[in-house]
Amino acid sequence: MSTAHPAGAVVLAAGETRSAAPLNIVGETTHVLVAGDDSGGQFASFHLGAPPMSGPPLHVHSREDEWFYVLDGELVFELDGDRRTVRAGGSVFLRRGVTHRYQNFTDREARLLITTTPAGLDRFFEAMDAMTPPGGLPAMDQLMALDAEFGLTTLGPPMGPGDRP
Repeated sequence: MSTAHPAGAVVLAAGETRSAAPLNIVGETTHVLVAGDDSGGQFASFHLGAPPMSGPPLHVHSREDEWFYVLDGELVFELDGDRRTVRAGGSVFLRRGVTHRYQNFTDREARLLITTTPAGLDRFFEAMDAMTPPGGLPAMDQLMALDAEFGLTTLGPPMGPGDRP
């Protein structure tokens, strides 16, 4: 984890994160690039490595808008039931209230940046990582309690092989 520098700047080298260590979020290695504490609560930003067949469950945010930028690879996004394939260089912006999930249906890791505004998802991710067993997902009752605390609602499972476009 890097430290804040004079004038409120934060400098991270490749592979560094603002959390104590990279986080495991639904099997995706997640680096916190800008935490809410860094931005005065205005936004948080993350770098994720999404292995094949990874992706979050169907969910919706009540507090944050979310922007995704695909750095490498390809992801299928489902946005209020509409599916779109987004390749490297493409992006998706979601206002709070848009039901969504994404999935990596390829045979190689995808990499993406995510920014949320306001901040808060960084604290959700840290809490989720703490309750996630190695190689697994948190128990559904734990996830529902965490969702309630952070203004998210999980509505269904991640996409599966049968959802491949």
